[in-house]
Amino acid sequence: MGAGWIPGQGEVSRGLIFVGADAAPAVGTRRIEHLVSTDPGGAWVAVDDGDVVGCALALRREGLWGLSLLVVQPEAQSRGVGRRLLDRAWSYADGARGAVILSSPDKRALRAYAQLGLAVHPALMAKGRVRRITMPVGVRSGTSGDLELTVAVDRKVRGAAHGSDIGALLQSGSELLVLAGRGYAVVREGQVRLLVAVEEDAAATLLRAALVAARGGEVSVDWITAAQNWAVAVCLDAGLDLESSGAAFLGGDVGPFTPYLPNGAYL
Repeated sequence: MGAGWIPGQGEVSRGLIFVGADAAPAVGTRRIEHLVSTDPGGAWVAVDDGDVVGCALALRREGLWGLSLLVVQPEAQSRGVGRRLLDRAWSYADGARGAVILSSPDKRALRAYAQLGLAVHPALMAKGRVRRITMPVGVRSGTSGDLELTVAVDRKVRGAAHGSDIGALLQSGSELLVLAGRGYAVVREGQVRLLVAVEEDAAATLLRAALVAARGGEVSVDWITAAQNWAVAVCLDAGLDLESSGAAFLGGDVGPFTPYLPNGAYL
């Protein structure tokens, strides 16, 4: 495997990332294993004296590039490691028709992604306990037979199917909810992990169903940009609070990208 030496900073290498059971939750480990398998060209690690101090994971789906992960150990930050990892992940976007990055509110991350020339879409998160909402009619639990629906809806909304990423989400313990012919949602442990629909009424219906499915504990709905304003009323009706959460960075042809609540790992 190729490697590029960063003078005084360590080594950035493309290849496998090994994470022990005590180093990361099982869901995070599965995410890494999945993307290293599907997109080895987008998987990079930064190594300093034999220790992994950072990693980047990027993916490509039907011409759409996305940054799934960029992390640097605290002791290696502010030394250019993150910038070099991002450069290599960004090189995996060569020839892609569109690009997506979902950023935390960290000021260094926001600056780095904005410097790529992508458009900035500030985002909100809705959090709290669901109080005032009931299960809508027409939404059911999904099965493997519904994967064709996810492909069709994905291509309409963002121009590219998630493909095997849906299976990776379900294998991580997520539940698939389906509104026949109109859209789907993925939920896990109180979080709306992904929601895609052909129009806003269907998206709102799916979001209500997802919130009901997560009811009983703390829930969260992330990546609510201005283009997803349809989600705000649903969240407020459910009794959730809104707070700033970061930004979505979009570039090139990403489709209408609405109604859509993307997934942090698989975009």
